[in-house]
Amino acid sequence: MLISCSVCGGSDVTKADVLWPELVAAWELSPHEVGYVNHQQGTKCRDCGTQIRGMALARAILAWMGETAPLRSVLAGERWRDLRVADMNGCAGVSESFAGLPGYQRADFPDFDMQNLSIADGTFDLVFHSDTLEHIPDPAAALRECLRVLKPGGRMCFTAPVIVGRLTRRRDGLPPSYHGSPDTQPEDYIVHSEFGADIWTLLAEAGATSIQLEVVDYPSGLAWSVARPGDAPIFQVIAEPVPCPIEEAPPMSAPPISDEPAEVSPLDLYDQDALTTRHNHEFMNDPAFRRAYARGVKAAETDYRWHWRVHVGLWAAHTASKLPGDFVECGVNKGFLSSAIMELLDWDRTGRTFYLLDTFNGIDPRYISDEERAEGILDKNKKTIESGFYLTSAEAAIANFAEWKNHKIIVGAVPETLDQIKARQIAFLSIDMNCMPPEVAALEYLWDRLSDGAVVLLDDYAYVGYRQQKLGMDACVKKFGVGVLSLPTGQGLIIKPPRRPSAGSGPLAALKRLLRA
Repeated sequence: MLISCSVCGGSDVTKADVLWPELVAAWELSPHEVGYVNHQQGTKCRDCGTQIRGMALARAILAWMGETAPLRSVLAGERWRDLRVADMNGCAGVSESFAGLPGYQRADFPDFDMQNLSIADGTFDLVFHSDTLEHIPDPAAALRECLRVLKPGGRMCFTAPVIVGRLTRRRDGLPPSYHGSPDTQPEDYIVHSEFGADIWTLLAEAGATSIQLEVVDYPSGLAWSVARPGDAPIFQVIAEPVPCPIEEAPPMSAPPISDEPAEVSPLDLYDQDALTTRHNHEFMNDPAFRRAYARGVKAAETDYRWHWRVHVGLWAAHTASKLPGDFVECGVNKGFLSSAIMELLDWDRTGRTFYLLDTFNGIDPRYISDEERAEGILDKNKKTIESGFYLTSAEAAIANFAEWKNHKIIVGAVPETLDQIKARQIAFLSIDMNCMPPEVAALEYLWDRLSDGAVVLLDDYAYVGYRQQKLGMDACVKKFGVGVLSLPTGQGLIIKPPRRPSAGSGPLAALKRLLRA
């Protein structure tokens, strides 16, 4: 519970989840990020309706004023009666507090172009806006304009949605993403920027030299207070730590995106599929990778932006192609990874068979653990089917793989279908069934048929929201005397160690037999 609302002084709040699956997917939010964004946007003062972000904005304004009382009561007096205020887009609770001042002017975006304000220099004492910058094509230009119209000693205060563990990325070239209601998509709701921890660089670009950050319940409530360029430079963070537990939400599927991998340089940021890094990812420029990845996109009829995940899968398959044995994928769905592998290896020339297993109807409820059932896996499975991510028949998969001869599609639930895998040796095994018991059953059943050095790829071993799969696999591989390499992509990797030669075998034993003869 909040100590007090900085707008009205109230101490009771209401809470609601406001994010919807499509937006979570488009922004690739982790469960933790979903939690604090829902808290930011969905937690409101019961008395005045101000959200957490609005409370942070009010605190920023009050800090500039040098006031400690709630904003509503401060503005009810005469001291600030002559304040000239520009409200650029409205903020519940804050806007209503200022609305009675004679010098208050509401200038809603997009009717007012914040990138080119038709307002004279030095007009306002205070300019504020809340969660508006992400909708503006050139946010730095908008900030410059807001600073330009400030009087000496004036202040610009604002909030913007920030994912604190990332760097800012533009949505240029990506499918449109909107804020607001999930079923309305007006042009003023379209998102041009997804802000990260480097949002302060926009302020520097706009010429700001005095920046104050106000915090209410980090990382949910952040607000910036910025002086006109030329005023005394400071940088100050004022935080009011307010405990507010954030419940984890289940991970959402990545959004359908149709763009092909862009050329990357060593300085480019990789930021997708819950992995953010500046480490080299020029593999995305490799022609063979691009062809294979494009074939995976064709199979799925969408691009889930799994480049690094697929890169790991292609490396594993290429390594396995040097070993004896067939390939097996348990959990093929639309065939993104397996299609990419078959394209990369020119599959029919390998002389191998690729066994492709799936229910082609989501997770079989007979084969889930009690822990997964309690965690809501069936509801998640239902939503995933409804979203179209899971196939509900094998027809599309059969059509997708028709160009290759050497494959066998096996329809049904693991472990029931494992005996249809006729491979005597297996060089590559991919396991991606989003459920612990069938995944463990597949590894246990096929372990003895894995070639020495065979590669086992666990798609969701370390991925957030799949804890039971990790625990089950850890217990399973312990029996085989091996471990799983946890990867930052969320995958797990196992290399089957060579079998120990039995007594009486190997080159030394053969030499001894020769000498005895």
